[in-house]
Amino acid sequence: MINLYIIRHGETAGNVRRLIQGVTNSHLNARGRKQAFALGVGLRTSGLKVERIVASDLIRAQETAQQILLGMQKKLPVETDSGLREQNDGIFEGRELEDVSQEVFQVPDYHQLVTSGKVPIEAIADGFHAADTTNQAEDSQQVIARYDFALRRIVAAAETAGQSNVLVVSHGTASLLWLRAHGGVLPNRTELTNASVSKVTYQDGRFKVAWLDNTSFRDQGLKEAWTHDA
Repeated sequence: MINLYIIRHGETAGNVRRLIQGVTNSHLNARGRKQAFALGVGLRTSGLKVERIVASDLIRAQETAQQILLGMQKKLPVETDSGLREQNDGIFEGRELEDVSQEVFQVPDYHQLVTSGKVPIEAIADGFHAADTTNQAEDSQQVIARYDFALRRIVAAAETAGQSNVLVVSHGTASLLWLRAHGGVLPNRTELTNASVSKVTYQDGRFKVAWLDNTSFRDQGLKEAWTHDA
């Protein structure tokens, strides 16, 4: 059996400014680097033996992976797979979430849209796709399909190498779309937390979601860093 630990990247300036980032590159901010490093510390103290780490080719995911490895005090190459990218949001990339929320969904508060859980993440993704006049924005099924191909490439490589535990560093919407398509449930929310971990097992050709949006590794790492600094 192979265990995949799917991680949402750490916080970026775009997250703070409530911008739609999509496939637009952005760096982690100071808090995001701290979150990712703390996650690595938490994973190390948990005793998890990580044998491989694969990240989206977008900068914020790669920086998260690098900070995780620093926190784990572990030297591994950060592999990249473009199939783990965030949803392409077409003409809406770089715009403020609240403006687009009003324009596309007639809901003025995007935070309310994603935290209420009343509008499924699939409907949000498909709304961006339908409203994009350039036809660049992906719909939910396109995202799920290429994300699935990426994970199957990852587990195939892990099987060949005889590896059991793989970190997968990706993005909020793309990861949650795939997790929900495989039975994952995130009650009353449609947004994964920065530097959270969702566990998926793979055996006999099938994926199974064990749990979603676990922040305990990150929070434990933050606690240990605070204790050390004190």
